[in-house]
Amino acid sequence: MDTLTRRLVAAAALAVALACTAEAQTPPATPPPATPPPAAAPAAAAKPAEPLKITPYGIAYFNLFSNSDAVNNGDVPLFAAASGPGHTGMTARQSRLGLRVTGAAVGSAKVSAVIEGDFFGGYPAVGIGDNMGVFRLRLANARIDWAKGSLVAGQDWMIFAPVNPLSLSSAGIPLFAAGGNLWARLPQVRGEWKTKKALFQAGVLAPQTGDFNSAFFYQPGSGALSETPFVQGRAALTLANFAGSKKVATIGGSVHWGQARVLTPVDRTLDSNGIALDFVLPLGTKVTVQGEAFAGSNLGGFQGGVFQGLVVDGAIAGPGGTPVLDGPRALDTAGGWVQALFAATPTLTIHAGFGTDDPDDADFFTVTKRESRLENTAISIGFQHKASAQISWGVEYRHLDTKYLIAGDKDAGHINAAFTFTF
Repeated sequence: MDTLTRRLVAAAALAVALACTAEAQTPPATPPPATPPPAAAPAAAAKPAEPLKITPYGIAYFNLFSNSDAVNNGDVPLFAAASGPGHTGMTARQSRLGLRVTGAAVGSAKVSAVIEGDFFGGYPAVGIGDNMGVFRLRLANARIDWAKGSLVAGQDWMIFAPVNPLSLSSAGIPLFAAGGNLWARLPQVRGEWKTKKALFQAGVLAPQTGDFNSAFFYQPGSGALSETPFVQGRAALTLANFAGSKKVATIGGSVHWGQARVLTPVDRTLDSNGIALDFVLPLGTKVTVQGEAFAGSNLGGFQGGVFQGLVVDGAIAGPGGTPVLDGPRALDTAGGWVQALFAATPTLTIHAGFGTDDPDDADFFTVTKRESRLENTAISIGFQHKASAQISWGVEYRHLDTKYLIAGDKDAGHINAAFTFTF
């Protein structure tokens, strides 16, 4: 036994001995009359924790489609191709699966999460791969909700220009993408604050600039090379019982800023920026008008600029108009879309819309002349019928008119019959 241990044992023994001695030398006191102890109050029952609830959900899509002329993507076309024939096909790759998680809490705040994917992630490189859509992550986020504020972390719809048109034919990619409808689902950290009549959102997002080209390993695009996250914000006004419709109208304004670094042929950092207006306006009980308008620069990551954000070999005019290298240049663009919805019956909705995206033609002056897209316009008309709580179907026609730098004006018609089962 070491010295320290011995000292501790001796001290403990001494303390016990002194206590016993004091008790022996103290005369016993006369005990007071015994009184019954007060009844113990019943312990408050602990509130049971709310059980964690995991809800699977999904939508099975079937789309039969036909294109009168070549388009960039047969089942969900964004623009007419510069050349090529039409074609017909069928697909189920817009089907999606997801899980919702509720029931968790942090203090007084409720916590929920969602994970969702579809089969719109491309095709395997095999001869029958057209019927083997690759699974793609759509959403994967958790959110904490207080009475008036929320915090969201994970992949979600971006804050900037958040409204999308109604369409059963365009689920993998929203209707009017590359034709006036900016969209993206990005990893982000977002804060929200709401009142009875307003919603404020702000966050930092992954810098996606539309030029990612790696098949498996992550390699940075020009946005990531800037070492700067995207920053976005939005303020929206909500108006209850708008125009006597008994529905809520929203009018929002949003902003976006980021950067992109291009390394060759000149190392240059370019801004990515934009402003947008969005609205959903119920006009009475049967008609709703919704849409967006935007202007900005280097918005290819949101399929703006007809899915073009920048050119690497921007030029200035030299002697005789000969192009002289100036270096990477961001493409300025502006556009928007509008859609009218008519509820003919409680289960039948007729919709018609228009979208356009018009980059600045002067920005396409480059050292090497290429088949750039100078403008893209889309018109869509169709209907949706909700046959039951689970089954919906509809038909939609879309006309695409795309202007190319070399090929000139090209157009294509797309018709799509859709069937969905929701669970």
